[in-house]
Amino acid sequence: IEDVLSPDTCVCRTDDGRLVEGLRAASLETVVPRGGSDRVMVVLGEHAGLVGRILERQRALVQLGRDAQVLPLPYDAICHYVGGAEDD
Repeated sequence: IEDVLSPDTCVCRTDDGRLVEGLRAASLETVVPRGGSDRVMVVLGEHAGLVGRILERQRALVQLGRDAQVLPLPYDAICHYVGGAEDD
């Protein structure tokens, strides 16, 4: 996802670099990182917009930011995050 245009539409970049505008959220698939300690963004619920690290993939156990708070979240509530970090 490159940009969010409204609460239910966005602009996405394909693997071959093309931009596709006006995609509806229902058309997207959640991507959960494969590696341990990879960053994810919470996209649904009260913690939406927060970035954390995935601690356990089997049940999507996520530690938010530098906070000690660890939450079990459904896979539909998170996505792989490749944006900049606060300390970058």
